[in-house]
Formats: sequence, C-alpha cells, structure tokens
Amino acid sequence: MHAQWRLHRQFLMWCAQVVNNKQVVEDFSVSEFNKHRFFFLDVVTTACAEYLNFLGSSAGAPSFDDPAPILARADANIDLAWVCHFLHDAGFFVLDFLQAVRSNDSKTLDLLWREFFASAHTGTANKTQYVPMSIMRVFWGFALSPELDRLYHNIRTIPSGDFPGSGVGWDMAIEMLNAAIKAHVEHQVSHIQIGNFLRNWALLECVQQRLKAYIYGGRNRVLRSSHSVDARPDVDRLLGELKKVVGATWAQATAPNVDCQVTVGHQRSMRPWVEVAQSMRGPFRKPADAPHAQIRKHVETLTSFYNWMPE
Repeated sequence: MHAQWRLHRQFLMWCAQVVNNKQVVEDFSVSEFNKHRFFFLDVVTTACAEYLNFLGSSAGAPSFDDPAPILARADANIDLAWVCHFLHDAGFFVLDFLQAVRSNDSKTLDLLWREFFASAHTGTANKTQYVPMSIMRVFWGFALSPELDRLYHNIRTIPSGDFPGSGVGWDMAIEMLNAAIKAHVEHQVSHIQIGNFLRNWALLECVQQRLKAYIYGGRNRVLRSSHSVDARPDVDRLLGELKKVVGATWAQATAPNVDCQVTVGHQRSMRPWVEVAQSMRGPFRKPADAPHAQIRKHVETLTSFYNWMPE
C-alpha cells in the first residue's frame, strides 16, 4: 500500500483536502500506517468505486465487466484517468492483497506479487527491498516439488482466529512474540532474561488462550469493523466532489480534458500508470537491465543448488 500511496499521492492528497483530513500526509511512517490505510481503502477506494458505479448507470455508459476499454476511454479526461487508474491499479490491488492473505489464497498472492514487481520497480515507489522479495515469492510458488508445494501453499498465511478469513502474514506471530517480550521483560533486560521468557512462553500463551476462551466463550463474536470510524460522511463528500469536478454522467466524465483538477502539488511529467509501464519497457534500458534479465540473475544468485533444465 505504501508503494501505491507514493505513486498516487497527488490524487490522495487532493482527496484528503476535499474531506478536510489533516492527519493524512504525503509519505507516512510505520506508526501512521493504520489511519492512512483506513483513508486509502475505506474512504478513497470506496468513493471511487461508488463513483464509477454511478457513472455506469448513466446513459451511454459501456459495460464495466472489462476494465481495459474503460481505462482506455478514461484517458480522454485526465481527471477520470486518475480516478480509474487509482481504483484499478492501487485501490482494488491492495484490497485483493488483503483478501488473499485473509483467505490464505496462495495462488492469488503469487499473481499479485508478479504485478507488484512493476510498481515496486519505479523510482517513485522506491521499494528496493520488495523487488527481490516479489521475485523469490513467485519463484518458490512454482519451483518446489509436489509435496513441498502443497505444504507451502497451504501455510502461506497463518490463522489469527478460529473463523474463516482470519489469515495473517507470517510476520504476525513474530510481532506478537516481540510485543509479549516487551510487555513482560521490562527490567534488567538481557539475553538471559529474554531466553527465560521464551522458554516459558509456549505454556503461558496456551494458558492465556484457554482463559480467554473460558471467560469470553459465551459472548457473541463482534466483527472488528463494527468498531471502526464511520467513513460514510467522508465517502459521500468525496463522491459529491467527483461528480462535480469530473462529471455527473459518463458523457461528461469522458469528454476530452487535459487540465487536471483532482491532484495537488507539483505535477509530475510522468503519471503513475505511465511510470509503471515505462519501468518495464523503458527506451533507454540496457539489455542487462530488462526485467527478465534482472529476475534471472537474482534467482540464479540465490539458487546455486537448483538444477536448471537446459535451454
């Protein structure tokens, strides 16, 4: 999400101005992630999706089943292009990632990592550590023996609860353990203290879970989303502004327009969707820098033990 935020920050900051959200910043830190995720998904993605559904119900609008012709038509109006590309390239992309993790949909995660390679590769996103990560995640998703392959894809995420859709990333268990260490090893912190805690943690965690099940077992499970801030007022405000600025009908929204009204800040000469495409097929790219050459080099560096089929 941070990569897509960087690529689409001019549009996102315009949206923040529309709803007067002063907490949103152009490049947020890890500690500020959750409130930006709420704004990114619950406010902007929702408003953009509802806006396109609204346009789709107007006279002359084509079917929205296939995004390719919609994106092509949107290019006539730079404002509509920003809305459509944000929704397709960023909003729905991040939502797909989250849903695939929650449902342990490993094959979809591999597909999304392949798509993310291009976005992470851009200078604006600057995700230098995630480019090689995307390569290796996809590689292991295809390279294992049948037995290991089944195991790998079945444990791609780990459950955080006993109900469907509770999958989380592998790092969640580590983060929870780290939080437990910080909470319990407070004084005279040393390797010995931490080691003693770790030796007892499996038992402590088991007892803690059993106590929670005993104490709270009779309560109805309340979905976390019911405690979320109500995004509806901001969604309605942004939706109304999109109708006013971009157009209230499909004909208005696709009328030729090169004067962008839905971004703030310095106007980059290369728009995010163009930059992503250019990062994969730049005219000045040397053969050794081509995506397939970089991927092969990185994989071979880390898999000297692997038996490759002859070309």
